[in-house]
Amino acid sequence: MTPITLGDVVATGRLEISSPTGIIRCEPVWEFKPYRLVDFLLWCVLDGVGTAWIKGREMPLGPGTCLLLEPGSALSAVHDPKRRLRVFYLHADLYDAQGRKLDGTTLALPPPPVVVNDLSTFEPLARQVVEANAATDASARLRCQLALRLVLLQIHAAAQAPLMRTDGTKLAATLLAVKENPGRPWTVPEMAAQAGLSVSQAARRVRELTGHSPREFVIRARIDRARRLMEESTLSLKQIAETLGYTDIYFFHRQFKAVAGVTPARWRRERGV
Repeated sequence: MTPITLGDVVATGRLEISSPTGIIRCEPVWEFKPYRLVDFLLWCVLDGVGTAWIKGREMPLGPGTCLLLEPGSALSAVHDPKRRLRVFYLHADLYDAQGRKLDGTTLALPPPPVVVNDLSTFEPLARQVVEANAATDASARLRCQLALRLVLLQIHAAAQAPLMRTDGTKLAATLLAVKENPGRPWTVPEMAAQAGLSVSQAARRVRELTGHSPREFVIRARIDRARRLMEESTLSLKQIAETLGYTDIYFFHRQFKAVAGVTPARWRRERGV
């Protein structure tokens, strides 16, 4: 049997939650002693810092760190009692589209750890899973299943991108701020300062995460927003350029073409907007 992916399970498989499942703030003296799993374990850090060991491999734990472990795995962990871990945990059996129970040989799990950057959407979904799983009515069971599938989809999507720790660096929040306000006159030193990094560190980590330099990331954020404004508004190209911080409309045209492959006028004309 060819191993299937986590995305395949979410799309067509079956998920059966078992006990225990919940969200907990670990006690100051807490530690996770090694024990062997009999089912799949999803273990996601919502807050705090610590260290985990899986198959002899040490890995740091921080906000957004998600471990998805197959039956037979052994996990141990400790945390900083001054920055106690708050964890979403869930045990489950997973089945493929034909109803066959999956294990570590039939399900290709993303290697741990996977880091989910957007906890603002992840944590509410995790709470939906915990709360709905405790209820007994049919609507609650459906809500639990839908929320869990969305949780697993976020983990699956995060595993496809380069790993990026958000605790301590604040880089993900800085990049999100750029995308939310692309017309601001962003500079690399300013982005680095917001992320708590040196300019060289910021340049390296932005490229690792996005495939672009910080300057290219800002330009692409502006051009992406320009395309949305052309689709969603009646603003002229001059107005769009000025809104996005361009004082020279010809420079806007050049950057747009460099990113989109065509001039903004042609892009708008080809789409009839």
